[in-house]
Amino acid sequence: MNETKTEKEKPGEASPSPARGLGASEERSERSERAPHGPPESNWSEPITMRVEYGKIREFARAIKDANPAYAGDAALAPPTFLMTIAHWIEGGMGGARSLKLDYSRLLHGEQEFEYLKPIRPGDVLTARGRTKDVFEKEGKRGGKMLFVITETEFTNQRGEVAAYSRSTLIQTEGAVQG
Repeated sequence: MNETKTEKEKPGEASPSPARGLGASEERSERSERAPHGPPESNWSEPITMRVEYGKIREFARAIKDANPAYAGDAALAPPTFLMTIAHWIEGGMGGARSLKLDYSRLLHGEQEFEYLKPIRPGDVLTARGRTKDVFEKEGKRGGKMLFVITETEFTNQRGEVAAYSRSTLIQTEGAVQG
């Protein structure tokens, strides 16, 4: 994963299927409401492209202390959370959520989801692009408003196939997060 380059062309827009729900964000309670700044118009970030390297898969597997034999040998697979090593390089980061000017002292990482459509192996060239899918507010159970930001990163392989999605839920609390 040593190679990083920004590309000006955007891969073909893949429309997510209805089966790929985002969990709680789609099932808002009566107490939730759209944040005044609302979500961006599903603008994708500039894509970045990286080559998946066998050595980086092995390093990552060791770093997360996972000795699964699937992460070794000629047909090695990338561990599920390996995609985050690419996603953090996207301009604007966090699926474009940085443009929302969030206060990091009040930010929680609420949820992370990975959806694999194709295996990711050494030699694959992945193009990643991120976006903010949704932004809404909810009243917290202990009082105070919470801002929810749903981000999505799409990973396309060298054949133009969508290989995976990564989705995150970020929560900005009304007061600073303690401990």
